[in-house]
Amino acid sequence: MGLLDWLDERTGIKQWIQKKKTQPIPAHVNIFYCFGGLSFFLILIQVVSGIFMLFFYVPDPAIALDSINKMNNEVTLGWLFRNMHRWGATFLLATMFTHMVSVFYHKAYRRPRELNWVTGVFQFVVVFLILLTGIFLPWDWKAYWSFSIWVDYIATWPVIGGYLSNLLLDTFTINRGFVTHIWILPLVLMVLLWFHFKMVRKHGISGPL
Repeated sequence: MGLLDWLDERTGIKQWIQKKKTQPIPAHVNIFYCFGGLSFFLILIQVVSGIFMLFFYVPDPAIALDSINKMNNEVTLGWLFRNMHRWGATFLLATMFTHMVSVFYHKAYRRPRELNWVTGVFQFVVVFLILLTGIFLPWDWKAYWSFSIWVDYIATWPVIGGYLSNLLLDTFTINRGFVTHIWILPLVLMVLLWFHFKMVRKHGISGPL
């Protein structure tokens, strides 16, 4: 008995795979309908590479950059996982933006798919915040000036800008940024993804214009 047969006897995984393979795909589906699935695949890559980096990164402003350099230069495949995580974040933002443009162009945000669209927009915002907090973590010159530029930009917002910029300056630490990056924002993203997928399964793929 092979491993798959052993696993199938206990979980029924073969039937589950077969069910997924036989699900109908509308004839009008093209490559532009694949960016949502591609975005989810990139999120999984971010999770795997991020977990690997957790074993080596130290959220201390004095040694954060040194811990990353050590992972890059001394840890087996450390450079690969670090670059997967860094470039994966950029590609993820690009694929999510393309997915949103495609959904908007095909008018797939209309009734009854309004909640699909709203959760997708929130997911894009959360992913952007995850990318932004990740930029700060090495705490090198790029991270320092990125933080300064964003604080100055937020200060220009009407009504709440001054309050938020002062709050960031008073409360920001590498440790808090690290917790926000690996726990708070990913948990919010998981909830949004779960709800988004439930809505997609409920309403299916939108038809052509």
